[in-house]
Amino acid sequence: MNVEEIMSKDLIVGYVPGTVQHTLKILADHNVSGIPIIKKGTDKLVGVVTRSDIFKHADEDQLAMIIKNEYYYLKQGQDIKEAAQLFYQKRIHGLPVVNKQQKLIGVVSPTDLLKELVKEQRHEKDTAGNHISNLVVPVHIDVPINVIMEIINITNENALPVLDDDLKVVGIVADGDLFKLSQIREGIEQSNMGIGDDEDQWTWEGIRDTVRMYHATSEVLLPKIPVKDVMVSDVKTATKNTPVCEIAKMMIKNNISHIPIVDSENRLIGMVTDMDLMSCMF
Repeated sequence: MNVEEIMSKDLIVGYVPGTVQHTLKILADHNVSGIPIIKKGTDKLVGVVTRSDIFKHADEDQLAMIIKNEYYYLKQGQDIKEAAQLFYQKRIHGLPVVNKQQKLIGVVSPTDLLKELVKEQRHEKDTAGNHISNLVVPVHIDVPINVIMEIINITNENALPVLDDDLKVVGIVADGDLFKLSQIREGIEQSNMGIGDDEDQWTWEGIRDTVRMYHATSEVLLPKIPVKDVMVSDVKTATKNTPVCEIAKMMIKNNISHIPIVDSENRLIGMVTDMDLMSCMF
C-alpha cells in the first residue's frame, strides 16, 4: 500500500513569507502540533514548523526564521512501511507527501497508520509490554506549568504522566494543553488594530481574553499555576498485557498519542506512544 491511499488531502498549512503570530493562530484554530510550510502563491513545500519551534524561538516574529529547512517528507508512491519507519526512528508527528515537482499533495500522520494496524488484525497476540518507550518523564501534580514546558523542551517528550503523592497516575499533560494556555506578551510595539466582531476571533482556552496582534519582539508566557489545574484527569491507561490493537483503538477513539502503562495499583510502569506502535507496521 502506498502513502497516497492513506494520506489526508485536507491540508492545514502555513505560508512564507508570513508571521509567527499568524502561524500560532493556525495551530490553535486546528489544535495541531505542527504544519507544513509552503511558499505563498504556490504549492511548493519549503519546510515545516512545530509548536516546539515557536516556543524555542519566542523572540522571532518572521516565520521564515524558525521553519525547519531540513525536514523529513514522503514522495508520491512510497510504501506506508517506509512512513512507519520514519515515524518510529525520527519520532516526528507528521510527514508531508510531495509529488515529483516537490509540491505538497497530502500529509500522513501516525493515526493514519494506526487505522491500518487495526484493520490488519495480525498483531492480536502482541501486547503493550513489548512496546514501552525507552523514555518516560513523570511529573508531580504540584509542578508549575512553566517548569513543565521547560521539561518538554529539554526532553522533546510532548506528553508527561502526572503522579500524586502516592505515586499513582492521576493525569497526563501534553504540550498542546500548555499551548492553549500560552499568552503573547507585548514587545516593542502593540498594534492598535483590534479583532472585529465579524472576524474569526480566537482565544486561549482558560483565559478567554482576546489575543491582540503584536509585532516586533514578542514573548511566550505561561501562567505560574500547578499542572494539576490544567492536566487531563480522565487519563486513559492500559496494562502490559493489553493487546496493541486495543491500544491503537484507544488512541484513535480519543485522539491521543500517549497511553500510560500501569500496574494493578495504578502505579506507572511506562508509556506506549503512537510512535512505539509504528514498529508493528514494518
